[in-house]
Amino acid sequence: MAPTITALDCGRLRQQERVLLAGGSRDVIEIPVPSWLVRHPAGTVVFDTGLHPSLTADSESLGTMARLFEPIIAVGGTVGPRLIEHDVDPTSALTVVLSHCHFDHAGGLCELPNARVLVQVAEWNAALDGLDAGYAPDTYDLGHEIVTIDGPHDIFGDGAIVCLPTPGHTCGHQSLRVHTADGPVILAADACYFSSTLVDDVLPPFSFDFDQQRASLGLLRREQAAGTRIIPGHDGAVFRQWL
Repeated sequence: MAPTITALDCGRLRQQERVLLAGGSRDVIEIPVPSWLVRHPAGTVVFDTGLHPSLTADSESLGTMARLFEPIIAVGGTVGPRLIEHDVDPTSALTVVLSHCHFDHAGGLCELPNARVLVQVAEWNAALDGLDAGYAPDTYDLGHEIVTIDGPHDIFGDGAIVCLPTPGHTCGHQSLRVHTADGPVILAADACYFSSTLVDDVLPPFSFDFDQQRASLGLLRREQAAGTRIIPGHDGAVFRQWL
């Protein structure tokens, strides 16, 4: 049986376009904050965990990032309740794959207390240092079993769900390749914010390494040309197709 992918709506972020796109305008735009439920016969995988539940009340915990991003998230709209809606116990022994440890991708880890967490070793080391303004170690350094990986990683050993390094946005960013019954899909996370990025190459104004990020985009383009569906990290139109 091939894996299945289910989108989990874990809120939105509101910000000026120029925060996300180099040369962008001051127009305010909203982007989805997704988590992804990937079911495999050998176990359940959650790719990214969305926002921290404290952000349902206010954005104080974002610190300096609150000047750039306004979180919009309803009570019950975080990863734990969303999993329950799909008959998955958030306290069960899930496998969580973190694309990276920024606040909108690792914030909901607190709602998955018994998860085993897969993260690239470079990313985890950088995230523990907390030097990037988007990192908040107190939201993900919670005592989970952390499995640090270095490079591609086949989660169940059958090639069905594979962690795929796509560095650049952060030093240890990774995407997730899933071989569904309808063909391969890559959950790109922040290696590619929008579908348009694969065409126009317009990157965010910030990056750990722009050259690495462009190389990762090149990888995604080659995958797309070979028939892989690419799901960008924050493209509302694409995200809604998976809800």
